[in-house]
Parts: sequence; C-alpha cells; structure tokens
Amino acid sequence: MSITRYCTELLEAASHYHVRYGDRLANHLPMVLIALDKMGGTHKQMRRAFDRSIPHLERPQLPPPDPGIPIEECRNREELFPTALQYYETQVKQHGIAGCLHRELPPLLPAIATAAFHPLIRTAYGVDARHQEEVAAGLAYWNLEYHKLPASEERVALSADEILPELAQRYPLISIAPGNIADHMVAVTRQQGWMETPVQSEQLGLEDIARVAIKAYLGTGDFTLLHGVTGCHALRLLLPFCAEPEHALRYFWAGLAIAYLSTGPKKLREVAETGIVLDWRGIREKARRSDDDHEIKLTYSCLREFRQYGSQEYQHVAEHVTRNTENPEPL
Repeated sequence: MSITRYCTELLEAASHYHVRYGDRLANHLPMVLIALDKMGGTHKQMRRAFDRSIPHLERPQLPPPDPGIPIEECRNREELFPTALQYYETQVKQHGIAGCLHRELPPLLPAIATAAFHPLIRTAYGVDARHQEEVAAGLAYWNLEYHKLPASEERVALSADEILPELAQRYPLISIAPGNIADHMVAVTRQQGWMETPVQSEQLGLEDIARVAIKAYLGTGDFTLLHGVTGCHALRLLLPFCAEPEHALRYFWAGLAIAYLSTGPKKLREVAETGIVLDWRGIREKARRSDDDHEIKLTYSCLREFRQYGSQEYQHVAEHVTRNTENPEPL
C-alpha cells in the first residue's frame, strides 16, 4: 500500500533538507513520516513530526550537479552529493524503482552496514512507500557514506545464534574511540586478529538473522542493536531486488556482528515473559503520539516483522519502547 497524499506533500517539503546533519547524523524525518503514515497517523501527528524535526536539519550550499562525473567518483564526497542524487533520480525515473535497484544495488551492497545501516533503511522506506525520490535519496546517501566493514569470509559450523557469544568470548573488551555508532563499528574491524576471526555461519538465512537481531535487542535494550532490528526489516524489503541475495545476507550479518561487538559487547540474556498488556492497535496509537524518531521507526519495524514471522518478541519490544508515551487520544 502506497502512502497518503498528505504524507507525499510533507516528503516533498522535507526533500529540500540534506540526508544528514550535524556530525554525520541521519535525517530521520522522511522515514518517520512514512512510518507514521503506514501506522495510521493523522495529519496532525505527521505535521508535528515535521515541525519538530525541521529546526535541526540542514540545507547546505553545495555546487550544482555535474552529470559528467561517474557515480563511483561521488563516493564519500560531500560536494558531489547533488551529482549523486541527480544520477539516482534519473535512474529511478528511467527504469522504475525495481529496475533501478536491480542495476544500482550490487556495487553498494558491500557497504550495507555503513552509517549504522541508515542508508539501507532510508532506501527501504522509499521502496515501502513506493516513492521514487526517496529511493533515490537513500541510494545517494548510501553512496555518500560508502564505507565497507571488512570481515573474514570463512564459514563455520555454528548457527547464527551461537556466533555472537563466540565473538563475545574472543573480544570481551573492545577498544572504542570517541564518535558515533558508525565510528565504533569501524573500530571493531581494527582490532588485532579481526580478519582471522570467523563470523559467518555455514547456513544463513534471512529469518536466522532476524531472530538474532530481535533477541539481541530484547536481551540488551542497546541503542546500537536497535538498528539491527530496523535494519533487518529494511534488508527484507530490498532482498527481492538483489541479484545475489546471499551476498546481501552475508554482508548484513557481518555488519550486525560488528555492531554487536561495538556495544562492549553486552551479554545477551533471556527476558522473562511478563505478559503483553497492549495489543498492536494500542501500541500503534502510542507510537503515533511519540516524539522519539527511533521509537516510531522501531515500532513500525516490529509491527511489520511480527506480521512476517509471527514472533511475539516483536510485540514485547514494541510495547516496551512505547511504555512511557502518554496515553493516546481517543480515535
């Protein structure tokens, strides 16, 4: 289902702002608008999200696009972001969303976890909304933040569930430099012996990764691992457009393992069943009232992943993150 006209109008207004702001922080506004719209948000709720976000966003003065510059030369070059954006806008207009992604995803996939998965997530939200300009913006963001996270390709006879504890034993204390989540993830790949450390399971599927991601977040509540859950949702949306989906799965899994190690790593623990008080309708209502971008996006991802896999763990997470949101207005 595509988005409403009002959401489309707000996305058009939001498109004038850069994909990031401050010290490489992700602009969440378009994703929040789409999540709110998909969860039945009112015009007032979407407008409030727009109004509270705009003061923090940036409209930098950048040179005009230069269509003569190859897209590969635009990587990691802020001044060439308009050129990259124009390139992807042209591709998606000429080939449609599916055709564009089939053509443009392969060279980007090795950097699937770059910028804490945010370019992947923004691209997937564009697909979810069937919004060409948002797909182009996500791809341009991905190109701008193109950084591979190297890891061993060796495969071991362990399940995905077993690999993270093994990594935690091997790297109980990661030396992390100051910076954001992306910086911390890069720091993991610079640990002594990292490239000789196996991270890949012999058998690895999307549901395996999703199960580990939700359990890791449920057991730690760690902000970094929140992006593993929203990233898995995004990966599922983009996987049909990947010519070699296993490559995408393994790049993502390596990124998730690195994200986990960057947290300390925190010990995964079982969470006692406490019972769910709210149904999904109540959870959605509370999420729509939230002023927390990550809370809104996480709730939406949990809702969609619950519908995909049926695991009650997604409902536990969604209810927990919306617990402190004020009581929703009557329908």
